Amino acid sequence: DALPADPADGRSRGQKMADCLLDLVLRPGETGLAPVQVVLSVIAPLGALLGGDQPCEIDGQVVPAETVRALLAALTGHPLVATATATQAEDAPADTAPTNTAASAGRHALGPIEVPVWRDVAVDPEFERWWTETVHRVLIEELAGRGAPSLDPAKVEAAWTADHPPPDPASPTRSDTPPTGTEDGWWARADRAVEDAGDAVLAAQQALGHAHRLVATAARADAADETAWAHSPAGRVTAAPDALTALGAATDQARQALAGLLATTGGGGLADRPRIVLTDALTGALLTLIDLPALRRAGRAGTGLSTPGPTDGYRPGAALDRHVRARDRRRRFPGCRRRVPRSGELDHAVPWPAGPTAAGNLTGYCTGHHRGKHQAPGWRHTLAPDGTLTVTTPTGLTATTTPPPY
Repeated sequence: DALPADPADGRSRGQKMADCLLDLVLRPGETGLAPVQVVLSVIAPLGALLGGDQPCEIDGQVVPAETVRALLAALTGHPLVATATATQAEDAPADTAPTNTAASAGRHALGPIEVPVWRDVAVDPEFERWWTETVHRVLIEELAGRGAPSLDPAKVEAAWTADHPPPDPASPTRSDTPPTGTEDGWWARADRAVEDAGDAVLAAQQALGHAHRLVATAARADAADETAWAHSPAGRVTAAPDALTALGAATDQARQALAGLLATTGGGGLADRPRIVLTDALTGALLTLIDLPALRRAGRAGTGLSTPGPTDGYRPGAALDRHVRARDRRRRFPGCRRRVPRSGELDHAVPWPAGPTAAGNLTGYCTGHHRGKHQAPGWRHTLAPDGTLTVTTPTGLTATTTPPPY
């Protein structure tokens, strides 16, 4: 609203707000306003970070893997491996086709054409039959691949005859041979019309053949590109059924880049350090959330991985808070799509201290639904140990939500 009114500015209010936000985020210091920090939650499968093509998420929106790799490289300074390019397809065949024409001359709007040598019309009485056959071939035989023509050859011939009536046989200027020395006579005009029609038909044939060859070449190139990509490290990572197979299929460079990313600490472009999400292979449910140093310590100690334990006090500890927010990702009340990770409120299903401050007793709400849970009469909220929330209305209707799978 503080922007000066400009009648020539066609942006909507939402577009202006987005542009102002981008100015504050991407170009801090260029205005007198304080810079703004935008926090995004990026979720990427291991294969996508190793160069695969698995889909990723940015704040719940599905995005291509290449977008996430570019974003993380810009924020962390650790360039990840880009998708391997496929090898070039086999050489395309020569873009010419054999023809039985005799000479090549001139150009047409559709490209170079070859002018056929047409047989001479020996006598005038044969011209009518020859022209009828030519029109029939042009309209039917040459265009047979496109279905029956919408024009009637007889009507075309009649229209030609009406526009170009043949000379009267009784005329004293009638001759059994084509006139000579006359460039603008009816015979010359008809001959030129036949030649032009032949040129157009031949040019159309050549253009159609050219198009068919281009399509075939593109199909072969696409198949070769897909085959090359499938046998590349990125293709093998994408086809890997699990994370361990993907790590084995990746290149040493990709594994080193991934280790560098996971070892990055919070700060700069990252609000928090990257963490590893271990999920159930069948359901996609969150099992545990851990960072690379903790994973290495657990591996050396042989303690294994598990859900963070309960907290003694009312407020959950940092690891437990982070786990529950990563499990729910969205507010759990049915129909509420607000995000949990930053501003959501964690509620005890069984009030503390009667209920523990543990993952199985915590769920994320927005402020309004959190108050409604405690203050709205007749509503019941039941939380299962796996995070399934069932809400029962005063009239007995029930709605169930589950943590979204990864």
